[in-house]
Amino acid sequence: MNEKYDVFGIGTALVDYFVRSNERILKENGLEKGSTNFLPREKLDKLHVKLSRSIFACFPGDNARNVCEGISFLGGRSAYAGRVGEDMEGEFFQRSLNAQRIESLVEEKPGRTGKTITFITPDFQRTFAADLGNGIEYESLPASHIKNSRFLYLTSITLLSRGNISKNARKALNLAGKTGVQIAISLENPPMILDNKNDLMDIVSSSNVLFANEAEMKALIGSSDEKKMKNLLENIPIIYLKKGKNGSVLLSRKDRYVIPAYPTRVVDTTGAGDFYAAGVLFGLSRGQSAEKAGHKGAKLAAKVIERFGATLSSLRLKPAEVTINQT
Repeated sequence: MNEKYDVFGIGTALVDYFVRSNERILKENGLEKGSTNFLPREKLDKLHVKLSRSIFACFPGDNARNVCEGISFLGGRSAYAGRVGEDMEGEFFQRSLNAQRIESLVEEKPGRTGKTITFITPDFQRTFAADLGNGIEYESLPASHIKNSRFLYLTSITLLSRGNISKNARKALNLAGKTGVQIAISLENPPMILDNKNDLMDIVSSSNVLFANEAEMKALIGSSDEKKMKNLLENIPIIYLKKGKNGSVLLSRKDRYVIPAYPTRVVDTTGAGDFYAAGVLFGLSRGQSAEKAGHKGAKLAAKVIERFGATLSSLRLKPAEVTINQT
């Protein structure tokens, strides 16, 4: 383990099922558009059965996994830690890591692998119905691997989730801070951010790089106005504010750069923010300026938007191959 990882990610491993949707379907199932809606597993499985004929694809998921894939795609080195169940979805997730050259520190334990159903509406907006499965009970701290990384990557969902994963993700943050490993955090899920903003503010203040879109930033500080982000920059050296089709803005204590959204054929925006983060962190880990790394992120995001699913790999699980176990 002499060569450093560009990124070490910790997350809640899951398999993501895709369905084309409309506003009516979202309302009928009580789903808040554009957000991650956490459901009890029994309810999520019933929804899965109800929609089974409409599901057209499924892929390995999780924000941290997506970032690790982006790093690998660019020729970097990444490792991923989490937990899966001893089921078909867990086996598929593990197989995907191997296929994409992501070093796996994934535990296989009793329980169900996490699952998400992604609803794609005609405006390309994504709405998620999710259960994180046994991933929230991930309880290891791979200290030697973290110390051998340039960046530790976590999301606010991982850091705020109930269960052991939140505790161990925070331990990983402390370890990274003490050993000189840079910390990158992505804000996810505005309702969860809003409910935990005081706790989260303390956490993100330890990061070297923060990623957020406008809704997520507004949930954290009450505004997405760049002037209102000045206090954050007192503790966080670099912030990338994502603005969808309007590109992104890089903010640091001294500089501000506008990074355009690169031309692309929009098929599915799932994972665009994750692959943006991957491009940025790959660039930074290889000594590029924050501005140049931002352009690399924008280009990689444009590439993944051209495909269904948060992946640039051809590996996928056919929906018909999965038996929905509701026990």
